[in-house]
Amino acid sequence: MKEIIDSLVNVEAEERYIREKGILKEHGIRVSHQRLMVLDYLVNNMKHPTADDIYKDLKSKDPILSQATVYNTLNLFVENNIVSELDFNESRKRYDFYNKHHSHFICVDCGDILDLNVDIDNLKLDELEGYSINSVDITIRGECPTCLSKKDK
Repeated sequence: MKEIIDSLVNVEAEERYIREKGILKEHGIRVSHQRLMVLDYLVNNMKHPTADDIYKDLKSKDPILSQATVYNTLNLFVENNIVSELDFNESRKRYDFYNKHHSHFICVDCGDILDLNVDIDNLKLDELEGYSINSVDITIRGECPTCLSKKDK
């Protein structure tokens, strides 16, 4: 997936849409204007938006876009492993196109979320010797440098 993401960054919009259409077709998903809008939004927005964020931002571009369409599209993308659904024990789920396994840092003050590359293959947990691990989710919470600098003033 990292290669797919890299192929979409710094690409002209027309070429990006062609590649995004290819992603949907590869997963057997019927291509529609609204699905492409949601996928393109996620490709270009690495801030881990909620469904409501996506809806509010795209509604001005497509007045007939419904909230149900956004939710249904996100569910379809999650089911087909195009995007990840993130649950940070908040009231709303967030979505992430960057499907390569990674972890997150969440600022407890401003809510910013930073992607972290964690080498889970070399993560040593002696207490789990003999266990079968299905997934690893690491979320680190703290204060970002911007919020820390505001406190120093």
